[in-house]
Amino acid sequence: MADPGTEGETVLSLARHALFEGVSSDALEALESVSELISVSGGGMLVKQNEDADALYFVESGRFRVVVNKVHIVAHIEAGEAVGELAFFAGGKRTADVVATRDSKALKVSRAAFDDIAHRHPKLNQAMLKLVSERLAVATSRTSAVSASVPRVIAMLPAGTSQLPDGFLARLSAAFEAVLDDDTPIIALDRSTSEASDGTSYQSWLAEQEAKGAYVLIDGSGSDDWGELVCRNADALVMVGRPGQGEPEPNILEQSAMRWIADTQRTLLLVRDKADKSISKSAAWIDPRSPKLHHHISLDKDGDFATVARFLTGRAIGLVLAGGGALGCAHLGVVQALQDANIPIDYIGGASAGAAMGGAIARGMTVDETLDQMEAMFIKAKAMKRLTLPLYSLLDPTVFDSELRSRYGGKDIADQPVNFFGVSTNLSTNGLHVHRRGPLWECVRASGSLPTILPPFIDRDGNILVDGGVLDNVPVKVMHDLKTGPNIVVSLGDPNEVWRTDVEYDDVRGRWTLLRDVILRRKRAAEFPSIVEIMSRSMVVASRMASKEMLEDQDILVNPPIIPGMQILDWHMGRELAQMAREYIAEQVIHSADLKGFVGT
Repeated sequence: MADPGTEGETVLSLARHALFEGVSSDALEALESVSELISVSGGGMLVKQNEDADALYFVESGRFRVVVNKVHIVAHIEAGEAVGELAFFAGGKRTADVVATRDSKALKVSRAAFDDIAHRHPKLNQAMLKLVSERLAVATSRTSAVSASVPRVIAMLPAGTSQLPDGFLARLSAAFEAVLDDDTPIIALDRSTSEASDGTSYQSWLAEQEAKGAYVLIDGSGSDDWGELVCRNADALVMVGRPGQGEPEPNILEQSAMRWIADTQRTLLLVRDKADKSISKSAAWIDPRSPKLHHHISLDKDGDFATVARFLTGRAIGLVLAGGGALGCAHLGVVQALQDANIPIDYIGGASAGAAMGGAIARGMTVDETLDQMEAMFIKAKAMKRLTLPLYSLLDPTVFDSELRSRYGGKDIADQPVNFFGVSTNLSTNGLHVHRRGPLWECVRASGSLPTILPPFIDRDGNILVDGGVLDNVPVKVMHDLKTGPNIVVSLGDPNEVWRTDVEYDDVRGRWTLLRDVILRRKRAAEFPSIVEIMSRSMVVASRMASKEMLEDQDILVNPPIIPGMQILDWHMGRELAQMAREYIAEQVIHSADLKGFVGT
């Protein structure tokens, strides 16, 4: 590896910008001659929202983020891209702040200078028109704030009073190489480089690596000057803590780095020596750092390093699980089929039964153990078959709650070995409630609180929470907001199924007839749809339609078959359903063109 402190500065030129392909060298030379090369320190502002758009910028090195109203990050701009072209050509005001995420350089061209050169070189206008059209197309299709693009320069710091484990950077670099499996350069710099680098040569060296498309992993734990230089010029920050071997309070260098690097580009790694060591008190490390994600790494598992590499390169594989009561046992068959094919599951999210199944897998249970648990809860303990006076709900939740407490436990979601979230519907805030912290059993209980069937769950803040399926039975959008990369999205039931009944409306029984039939255990050949069936179907219909619209190009939607006639409380069919789903995924999905690229990653 070349020493960044000994290489000369890169010669900058507009010709390296892809948008000027086809534009004559005379036009580019003319444009460069009237350009001003300006430097912006990390955290500094290139343009301000609402100021006149009287100049156009071209990023030569570094990276910028586009921030609307000081809060919403809507885009990231890297070397080789233009800045502010929409407002510049519209002749209006800047619509956002453009802030350097690290020390950066850009060429500035005034309006008068650009107009003069474009008049003499029409192809310059054509290139800019193409750029504006592409930006408008992206803006039109965007439905929410854009997530941060994949970082290329990643600063690594010890968290609190911890130290980076010996060989940690080398192992992570090797994981990057294995995950990418191509010719992308992976460069790792350790503390020894700090003595040979100054700011100017270091920035020039970084610009050269960016031009090659390299990933640069840098240990910033040398001297304070070196650490600040590394963090001020990084796209992302990875903080490495060792619970039990250090104090969690952020050190001075971390505090400085977090002023430069937004929380959306922060990752916390919590390291333990062995995978069988219990995880606890992660919150003490997470809360003062506000990382977008945290990961638990055991030094005796190379797979944990691969997981981190997938997250940092935008390749992490998510598993999104729909709600559906006992039908959710199909999720366990999907999980088993993925494990059989060595397809990693990096993040699990779900609603209702999807949260229950996903939460069990995230805490480290096997598929068989989870099936045993479901049968113990719903068949042996009859947790969902205990009627009560219908004041708060139709069912008495006492046994159900007791089973959840004992089987899922009070351990924080943040302390589970696999990243996990569940969703519930917050009747207090009229929105979706995403559970990423707090006791795991509470998440499962809230997410599965079918309205009228079970009483709502009340959390510590007084929020009234009911089943997540009411608002989002297939929470793929939540997964998109948390990470980039492909997702396997599991819906339940045949999406083309038409649910009809042979009964007529007049077949609804009055209360006395119904009471008599219940006491005498009379059953009709065709029953009117029950409360449970109506509630579950109502939630699935809207979310199934919405989930299709939320899928991105990399996502794969699967619909494992359901046993004919199986209902959401038929837990005695769960094991058979799981096996059906396992065989379906193995035969119909794993070896399809969509999933071939996941196998063995």
